[in-house]
Amino acid sequence: MKILITYAYAGVGHKKAAMAIEKALAGYSGFEVKNVDILEYTNNFFKASYPAVYLFLINKTPTLWGLFYYLLDVRAVDFFMAPVRRFIHRLNCKKFIGFIKAENPDAVVSTHFMPSEIISGLKERGEFKGKLINIVTDFIPHSFWMAASSDYFIGAIQKTKADLLRRGAPEEKIRIMGIPCDPIFSISKDKKALMEQLGIEHGYFNVLIMSGGFGTGPMKEIIRDINSFEQEIRDKMQLIAICGKNEALLEELKGQALNVRLKAFGYMNNVDEFMEISDIIVTKPGGLTISEALTKALPMVIVQPILGQETRNCEILTGYGTAIKAGNAKDVPGIIRDFVIAPEKMIGIRTRIGLLRYPDAAKDIADFVASL
Repeated sequence: MKILITYAYAGVGHKKAAMAIEKALAGYSGFEVKNVDILEYTNNFFKASYPAVYLFLINKTPTLWGLFYYLLDVRAVDFFMAPVRRFIHRLNCKKFIGFIKAENPDAVVSTHFMPSEIISGLKERGEFKGKLINIVTDFIPHSFWMAASSDYFIGAIQKTKADLLRRGAPEEKIRIMGIPCDPIFSISKDKKALMEQLGIEHGYFNVLIMSGGFGTGPMKEIIRDINSFEQEIRDKMQLIAICGKNEALLEELKGQALNVRLKAFGYMNNVDEFMEISDIIVTKPGGLTISEALTKALPMVIVQPILGQETRNCEILTGYGTAIKAGNAKDVPGIIRDFVIAPEKMIGIRTRIGLLRYPDAAKDIADFVASL
């Protein structure tokens, strides 16, 4: 059986989901598995501009991004704009279409809506006969995800299923298995040994602050405000900052003279280990980061969710009582302070996390794909 996993690198999450499924499928014999970024099969301009425009919008004009996100999710607007979007994708992804026809996989597993939509179009025109498994990497799907000829939609939670049904997906095509993250997140490790290995001191309340793969967000401001806490509180805590690919931020944090304990890191491939040793995480609610934190049963403080998919994810997390949303970056230190003073408050949060937790999502999806 030939399986193609595909995504678009417009954010680290879609790639990480694809890699998680690829890793889970590695244990099967008799399968030929390829994992590709669709943007590698587009023209140079589209390959460069697609992630660049997205990052510009979410970092510089997030309100405009949110406006586009919600407007394009209106059924009447999508009715007129979807054909335009599909035309643009087909025009720029001719190499990918040729690749699909040449490879002719038995199944395509897609963790981004663009390859799903393109392959759905090929199926509608009778140019592709294989299965299309559409992995929705947010709690609530957008109209972009509704590739009509998908054989299956795999969603995160029951609310995902309800929304897919509302949008017209047949119930028999929907499977709820969670958002796939690397299977390593479901493995518990010895915290003491990990802390020694990572250079993290023992005996403190560990606050993990993540800024995403591209190193965006108000990390500096949060650390600055926590640094102004009275000594009694500071002495109980330790900050672990992961700056992603933002090397300037990393160097700035390392160069600061602070009163609070701070360990700063760049882009790390062992986030599971940092989550394992942490008591709480401050993060943006991207689908994959959420899935990883839920798998680790790690309470979340959500800060500055991007208007659109992240605000929807945030509403789900706070609605289930598995996370606390900070009104703005200035509210984060106060929330952290409360947990440092009374860490027992996290017991209820950890219990409720079980309602949204699918620690074996990648393996379950791999089993399902293999069963086809």
